[in-house]
Amino acid sequence: MNNTCPSCGVLYNVAEKDIGRRLHCKKCHVPLKVTDNGLETDTASPLPPSAMPVASVGPDDDLVLPQPPRRRLPVSSRSVGVILAPIGGVPGVLFATGIVFVLFFTFMMRLGDASNLRAAEYRNKLALEKDIKIRKLLPKGKIDPSQLEGNELTRFNDERKRIEDEYLPLLLQADEDRRATEIGNKRLRLYEGYGQLLGFILLAFGCLGFALNNDVALLLRIVAAIILVGMALGLFNSATGADTGLSAALAIG
Repeated sequence: MNNTCPSCGVLYNVAEKDIGRRLHCKKCHVPLKVTDNGLETDTASPLPPSAMPVASVGPDDDLVLPQPPRRRLPVSSRSVGVILAPIGGVPGVLFATGIVFVLFFTFMMRLGDASNLRAAEYRNKLALEKDIKIRKLLPKGKIDPSQLEGNELTRFNDERKRIEDEYLPLLLQADEDRRATEIGNKRLRLYEGYGQLLGFILLAFGCLGFALNNDVALLLRIVAAIILVGMALGLFNSATGADTGLSAALAIG
């Protein structure tokens, strides 16, 4: 059976027991009748639209309009709080973001130092290769050029000069690469410091949010307070140089 309005397509709950009933569509106000084929337009209705029954929603009515689709409500601050609750709410987000920033930029500084060391050691590697090739020029049983005489010494000096000329541009290029690497890492150190500072600020606000929130566990509040105090002491030592003085005192002792 057709259970939709021929005019607007609204769905009704129509059964065989409703055959012969007349009604008025609630949405488009078209006169309808229930036939063997279902809902059809009632062109021969003896009643005006205002006098015809209107299909309505109710427990006693057989012709029931479907519930309208639910509208998605905008995400409210309360909904955001429910979403963030498993990770500690906003303080948890700040704490986690701060940890990520601090770890990332701290390791970036360490990687910059490692790249400087790598560039310097590459130059040392080339110098070592050159020295090994020169040492292999010595005849068997000789360990020092001062032991050579005549043609042996002349041949040794010529080959040594060839090897030195071969490695000279490589060593110069390695020196330039080392200096460029060091300069680039020093320039990046400023941005890495800013990123680390931002991470510590986010971390501090996250710890402060946990410490002042009475709804979180007491142990978590204590840990957040300890981290916050530790950060404050570290900043104080860095600003006043107290750690240097302590190290010097320990060294003297």
